[in-house]
Amino acid sequence: MWCSEWVPFETPQEQLAKGRRAFPELPRSVLAQAPQLPFLRQACQAWNVPKAPDSVREVTRSSIPTLAISGSFDAQTGAQWGRYAARTLSRSTVVTLAGVAHGTYDTPCGAKVITSFFDDPEHPDTRCVKTVKPAPFAIGSEGADTGE
Repeated sequence: MWCSEWVPFETPQEQLAKGRRAFPELPRSVLAQAPQLPFLRQACQAWNVPKAPDSVREVTRSSIPTLAISGSFDAQTGAQWGRYAARTLSRSTVVTLAGVAHGTYDTPCGAKVITSFFDDPEHPDTRCVKTVKPAPFAIGSEGADTGE
């Protein structure tokens, strides 16, 4: 996906310019790298993955039932992107699990919502969503594992 749908559509210079606008205080060496993927362009070149058609970058509009499920602590695909993608999906259900990171399927509630969507795409069971809470956060010795 990265090598066919992202890298060919943006030059390194365009990527750097966008990074500078978004994060003007970060050094060029940081901004020149894709987040979490420092060798992506070189890898894509070595793999020789063909560029996807331009249409892959167009907005998807659909009335197919769609589940956009995210975790509020997802550092890879933030919850805002589920809401964003659902804007043009008229029969979408948007779910955000509080305190969950990337991989919502790996939580009991996430698995339940996903399974219920497969069972009934028009009416997934989202009742557990309001019960999902972030783990308590503690600072100092109360939050440290001292091994005792």
